[in-house]
Amino acid sequence: MNALVSIIIPCYNAEKYIAETIASVINQTYSNWELIIVNDGSTDNSIAILNQFLEKEIRIQLINKTNSGVSDTRNKGLEVASGEFVTFLDADDVWHITNLEKKVNFLTSTDYDVVYSYCQMMDENSNTLDEILKGENDPIVEDFLSLKANYNTAPSGVVFKKQVLEKIKGYDTNLSNNADQDILIQTLAQGFKIDVIQEVLWDYRIHDENMSKNVDVLEKDSLYLFHKCEQQQLFYSFWFKQKCFATMYYMLSGSWWKNGNNKLRGIYYLLLAFITYPASIALIFKKKLL
Repeated sequence: MNALVSIIIPCYNAEKYIAETIASVINQTYSNWELIIVNDGSTDNSIAILNQFLEKEIRIQLINKTNSGVSDTRNKGLEVASGEFVTFLDADDVWHITNLEKKVNFLTSTDYDVVYSYCQMMDENSNTLDEILKGENDPIVEDFLSLKANYNTAPSGVVFKKQVLEKIKGYDTNLSNNADQDILIQTLAQGFKIDVIQEVLWDYRIHDENMSKNVDVLEKDSLYLFHKCEQQQLFYSFWFKQKCFATMYYMLSGSWWKNGNNKLRGIYYLLLAFITYPASIALIFKKKLL
């Protein structure tokens, strides 16, 4: 279990959290890693903080570039990664000390190509929240297309065999918010296998600057991703496609209504969900009653 792990952190104005994130890498019980931090044109104090770590830790390298978005930034790190395994850690998340050890051990002792794990939610002050994101064994493409709520796709918890990322050519640079969902869909579509370690091995930070709270980006990414999957013929039937699109529209409806402060757009997507798959209205009422 001595394979090199390439850890890629995309960093953009992450001065609040980046030191804690890097410290969680340095403290790993698995020590054969390289940390590639790609600075995506930060304008805050991130660089000064990163330089402090560079002076002390030879396993860390820094790449500076102009701002181009999170997916292109991750791909830039992937271009120079030399590890047998690759993982992408967001600059505000934190690993538990055995995260890498347990995931590398899993991938080297099974025939799976990708592994993720449960994660604990925490707030901006690193206080633990009463919520754990879980997952299920052996997901399939249809699970992600149908937006099953029991899959945690955040990149900080996922470790890939490098050959997977080479085959699917990394992240789609047209996506940001939904890039993590897409990369797992593409992984499964190429016949690779994903599994979950049913243990909390990292912390996902919730704060006001989370990308997932930007409903404009969520809308753009969701529509792009589903049309991409439609072009790739990943929906196994017409009505399954309609049901999946309706579920996505319903999700956008709730996001605009609650987080986007645009109830009119929320109503638009609710109506679009009903038109796309009329039976979806029954599912909506069922969820409300449960």
